[in-house]
Amino acid sequence: MSPRKALPAVTLAAVLAVALPGSAQAADPTGFAATGFTATLGSSIQITEARAAYPTGPVRADVSSARFSSLGTVAGIYAVTGEHRTGGTAAEAGVASTELDLTAATLSTGSVSARCVTEPDSAPTARVRVNDAVVAVPESARVNVTGNPQPNTTFQLPGGLGRIVLNEQVTGADGSLTVNALRLTLGEGAGLLAGDVVIGSVTCPSLVPPPEEEEEEIEEAEEPAEEEAVVEEGVLISVAEDADAGHGVKDVVFDVVDERGALIDTCTTDASGRCGVAFVPGERTYYACVSQTPAGYAMPAPDEVCDGPYRVAPGAEVTIHEPFPLLRAETGTEAGDGAETLPAPAER
Repeated sequence: MSPRKALPAVTLAAVLAVALPGSAQAADPTGFAATGFTATLGSSIQITEARAAYPTGPVRADVSSARFSSLGTVAGIYAVTGEHRTGGTAAEAGVASTELDLTAATLSTGSVSARCVTEPDSAPTARVRVNDAVVAVPESARVNVTGNPQPNTTFQLPGGLGRIVLNEQVTGADGSLTVNALRLTLGEGAGLLAGDVVIGSVTCPSLVPPPEEEEEEIEEAEEPAEEEAVVEEGVLISVAEDADAGHGVKDVVFDVVDERGALIDTCTTDASGRCGVAFVPGERTYYACVSQTPAGYAMPAPDEVCDGPYRVAPGAEVTIHEPFPLLRAETGTEAGDGAETLPAPAER
């Protein structure tokens, strides 16, 4: 390396900056990857040293020393992947030392390394170590770094020449993590050597299980309840009156029977001499029959105890054609009760 004029040490402010998409090595979602050293400078320099992958292999790669023409030397380049002592899986890569002259700037380092580890069912974690890294811009500035930098610690080089990113971290859409221990980016001001130098690049996938999909409960549509058929009742109204005075007779009991003589229901007249039996009519005909008279009134003659036949439609009220004329009972007779002697219905 050609000698350089000694430069005053200048401390540049460090700022957090997220690397631009695509600036870090692409994540391999199927496994673990590590690369010790890469350089892409201008249109003609493409360098990659020491690459490893797990489980596809090779799981380890070592380059004791590599000299890149007039650029300089990188020693102790390594990349290793595999099972970690904690039970997880890890990838680690780095160098023992670097001495590069990139014309617009020089880069020298001691040991630099990046490591990522993914434990079972977990997201990856990372650690970066940088020892004695120095980036010098001739007659301008000098950056010295040693330690464990925070993720994406960035130093801007003077004059828009470029930048240094330490512990560069990029998380993929699949949860994988790519970490570059040190990235030196030189812009157009570097001329033919504009590009990137990356030391220690590792990628670890996420092993976080995907969330369980909740089974969507499909509510069965309730079948509409069957509407109960509305059955309308019909009413047969019976009437009894005093045969002599012509007024209604109270407490006369009427039976409503069908054409076969089957009892439908009974009713008792009010002061007007009227009462009705409500029922669900069928296709048959119906009769109103006096079954009991109050005290002071005689039962009708057996052939006049029933009146009909009547047809009753649902929802209709049918009143017998003529009131039953009840005669006063002879002195000393009891109220009539024809319940046990009810004759077969006959037209009155």
